[in-house]
Amino acid sequence: MLAGAVRPAQASVRVGDDALARSSAAAVQGLVVATSAAWDPEADTIYTFVTLDVSRSWGLDGQPARVVVKQLGGLVGGTAFVVGGQARFAVGEEVLVFLDVRPRDRTLSVAGLEQGKWVLTGAADPAAAAMREMRGTDRTVAVARDYRSTAALDVLAALAGSRVSASGAVLEPMAPAADLAASAAFTTLSSTPARWHEGDTGGSVYVDTQAGGHPQFAGGGLAQLANAAVKWSAVGSLRLANGVARTARCFSNVENDGRLSVSYGDPCGEIADGSSTLAIGGAYFSSSQQRTINGVSFWKITKGMVITDNPASKWSGFTTGCYEDVLVHEIGHAIGFGHSTSTAAIMYPSISSSCFSRAVSMPLGADDLAGMAALYPGAGVPPVTPPGTPTGLSANVVGSTVSIAWNAPATGGAATGYQLLAGTAPGVANIGVVPLTAPGIVVPGVPNGLYYVRVVATNAAGASAPTLDLPISVGQTPPGAPRSLAGQAAPGGNVYISWLPPSSGPAPTSYVVLAGYAPGANTFQIPVPGTVLAGGGVPSAVYYVRVVAMNGAVAGTPSNEITLVVP
Repeated sequence: MLAGAVRPAQASVRVGDDALARSSAAAVQGLVVATSAAWDPEADTIYTFVTLDVSRSWGLDGQPARVVVKQLGGLVGGTAFVVGGQARFAVGEEVLVFLDVRPRDRTLSVAGLEQGKWVLTGAADPAAAAMREMRGTDRTVAVARDYRSTAALDVLAALAGSRVSASGAVLEPMAPAADLAASAAFTTLSSTPARWHEGDTGGSVYVDTQAGGHPQFAGGGLAQLANAAVKWSAVGSLRLANGVARTARCFSNVENDGRLSVSYGDPCGEIADGSSTLAIGGAYFSSSQQRTINGVSFWKITKGMVITDNPASKWSGFTTGCYEDVLVHEIGHAIGFGHSTSTAAIMYPSISSSCFSRAVSMPLGADDLAGMAALYPGAGVPPVTPPGTPTGLSANVVGSTVSIAWNAPATGGAATGYQLLAGTAPGVANIGVVPLTAPGIVVPGVPNGLYYVRVVATNAAGASAPTLDLPISVGQTPPGAPRSLAGQAAPGGNVYISWLPPSSGPAPTSYVVLAGYAPGANTFQIPVPGTVLAGGGVPSAVYYVRVVAMNGAVAGTPSNEITLVVP
């Protein structure tokens, strides 16, 4: 788990306690009197039920005498389900917890995972009367520890429910009668460690992705996902390989198929929109195939999952480096790692604010590498270079069937896969991102319209730059390409761009000027009624400019590209 809305110039990327309190639906103070774990038949997954005798509450209707907090994960029989960073409870603890209302069934969960739970210590020093711990690879070792006075904690608790209502929350969901797993929550190298045993045979664990990827990152963030898998594969015997596109996958254990999947937009309704949690990573364990590695007996991981939350505001301002950090961290949970005590580790509970200056994730730290050596001893995937850009992108349309072909890259490392990005305008992928293992695809039954496609090559080292957009018209006749595009710039940001109409196809009804800071880029899309664009105040930069002729909503082939230097 990574929690927090990160922004540049913050000292820590973890959300502040004030913000967490305001985004919580409620808070309760009470005594932990029971914990138990059971399968939830509606979600087909394991939850741990924590029963609190309440002494005080904020944001709840009335003053309930008892509430039950329903935590994702736990141990039932020979199956353990572990969620990275989940708060742990022990019978007899006096706690104050901030609570979210789970969207799926209106039950209560701890806001911000570990960050939302405080233990009232009864310490003589008033400033240390409340303590919060974030635990790492061993449940007795704290990764980080904070202290508050009860007065300061009361001020925070009073903010709960001020922005988010807990009205209608289920305060006491049915909990199992037996205490099957007191305080059950497992992380790597704890009393019940687990791993993917495929690391011993050279077999791959496939990382599947929800079709389309993350909507707020170019190409669905699939390049960042591939890079995140490579981070772990390069330093041990575990092989994480690009999988397939699939529908959203929840924490249900129906598909216990030995794969690791990544879903976006919280399709399971597990993460409260107003919470600080960005993503959750976890895995199912089985005791049926235990294996001893480096003198430690490990259970077998049978399924891994990563789910990101849906509010766009949580990802606003994220660089690809920040997003990739999140993916590497959550995949770390899904392959058996908990939080690290080292601030230099990718598995530390907070991601570094340095991610805003990076396009890729931070390297694994010494502690991450030590963990891989313990769980997955052996050589990593030999280093390779990312592939070059594919060449020869072309399409053939016969009726409603579209055949798209391209050539493997002529430069860089060998491509092991491809991503076809399709959209209704240049530079977008709002139709979808299709992972492929070889060049070429045939798509039947395509509706009439104009589409733009481009291709990215991938391998274990990452992804290539995309090809230029290829317009594909189905059942329509687009205009031809504008001719003789020319432009000039003068001081003051004054620009003058002109062109001639196409010499083929229907007469254009308008034009769109496409400009960007790199060849083929479409950062700016400027509608123009005629064949001239003139204006002032353009910022100083080097621009790459093309023009597309429009016939209503149908766009034609782009013109030649020119370079325009604005002084």
